[in-house]
Amino acid sequence: MLYGLVLVIHVMVCLVLMAVILLQGGRGGLSETLASGGTAQSLFGGGVTTVLTRITGACAVVFMVTCLTLAYLSTLRGRSVIDQLPPDVSQTLPMLPGMSPGDTVPPVPPTSTDAPAALAPAPVPSTEAPPSSR
Repeated sequence: MLYGLVLVIHVMVCLVLMAVILLQGGRGGLSETLASGGTAQSLFGGGVTTVLTRITGACAVVFMVTCLTLAYLSTLRGRSVIDQLPPDVSQTLPMLPGMSPGDTVPPVPPTSTDAPAALAPAPVPSTEAPPSSR
């Protein structure tokens, strides 16, 4: 019950925080105001920047508190993706071409017979200086 309530508050704060951040003007001055149309000023008036800044700060604090609360409550619930895996994962793997129903590893494709038996070792670089061309 508490987890659901905190989750609803968290989502609502996220939406309000996004709206408030989008309403705020940039720090660019006149060019930013002309490009955005002065969104916040045209909607709410001239002294709105301090109000939006305070709302953003308050929403950010509530957002962080709900994040930490949701993390704590989810660890108390003990519901992890790892815990929800079935005990034998190999039974749920899809069958690949060439596998029989009891196989857990796909078969290794046959190698060609024209490959060399062993690779030659890499040549060792010479420590001598190359002859000069003078």
